[in-house]
Amino acid sequence: MKKKYHGSCHCGQVKFECEIDLSEGIRKCNCTFCRKAGYQKAFAYKDDFRITAGKDSLKTYRATPSNWPEGHIDHYFCENCGMQPFSRGYLEMDPFNGNFHAVNVVCLDDATEEELAAAPIVYEDGLHDRQDRAPSFTAHL
Repeated sequence: MKKKYHGSCHCGQVKFECEIDLSEGIRKCNCTFCRKAGYQKAFAYKDDFRITAGKDSLKTYRATPSNWPEGHIDHYFCENCGMQPFSRGYLEMDPFNGNFHAVNVVCLDDATEEELAAAPIVYEDGLHDRQDRAPSFTAHL
């Protein structure tokens, strides 16, 4: 079930709120971006995401994954502390059906340790463009 969460970057300059369902899982991917950034994501679909402060403090890095027909995802980071609280992408397929945000769950300020621990982990083999499958090795993720 979706729940409203509030999140921020490390210094607190960037703030957001989102409705996500942690029971859908926290996704850990082995692509070069997620692995190097330690990114752990949950999805906010359509209008379930809002920046509430610090929009002017956000910088973006655009990645162009080869397996995305739309060809991009924007990774946002705070210009002050460097934290990467979320990314924004676009996919026509279910369950995305357009715009979505990949929320870095480590930036959720009001998610309890119990909620995060209860969420299933979903592994993605993004390194080989197989987000629908777990990679052969997951212990390092």
